[in-house]
Amino acid sequence: MPLPKLVYFAARGRAEVIRLVLAEAGVAYDEENFKGPEAFGALKASGRLPYLAVPIWEEGELRLAQSGAIALHLARSHGLYGQTEPERALIDELLGAVEDVRGEFRKLPAAEAGKRAEIRAELLHTALPRWFGLLEKRLGQNLDAAGYAVGKALSVADLALWYALEVGVDNGFGTALSDCPKLRAFQERLARRPRLAGYLASAKRPALQLLPS
Repeated sequence: MPLPKLVYFAARGRAEVIRLVLAEAGVAYDEENFKGPEAFGALKASGRLPYLAVPIWEEGELRLAQSGAIALHLARSHGLYGQTEPERALIDELLGAVEDVRGEFRKLPAAEAGKRAEIRAELLHTALPRWFGLLEKRLGQNLDAAGYAVGKALSVADLALWYALEVGVDNGFGTALSDCPKLRAFQERLARRPRLAGYLASAKRPALQLLPS
């Protein structure tokens, strides 16, 4: 039986949380990457993309679109979606908050080049410190008690949060975490998990692509 397949650009982007879930769960899979508008146009014309967008996940007869739905499907299938309904509700809440943080990052590529310096400054000094401060306050008690964002075990929410923090640090926003020691410790701790560390150091991980300046 063929391995399940992730279809996406040769980039981290919206597929990276999916890859992190797969790495932590130890799932073997293939990845189909494509480059350029012609290849993407051919893929759209193939009928494989339900919403003419990527990523998609192909697993037997299942073809699943939307990055959040894929990540949650894999998390549920591999024990990374909480143990109780209250935990799953809090995981969903955190995933929503992380998506709001990602929305802050998306302001940079969406902006005109001449306005990006102003947006970058606003992110660094206002928007991201606000978001990271709220997350530190919201999650701090559980991070201290259990080491995870929700409950007593790793979940997809931890992985999504970790990736958002990595994007911030990699793009020069690390000082926005200066008043968030619990989030900083969480980020360092998660990166040391054996399966995640193996993926992060592997050639399978797409190269870093910085946000525009």
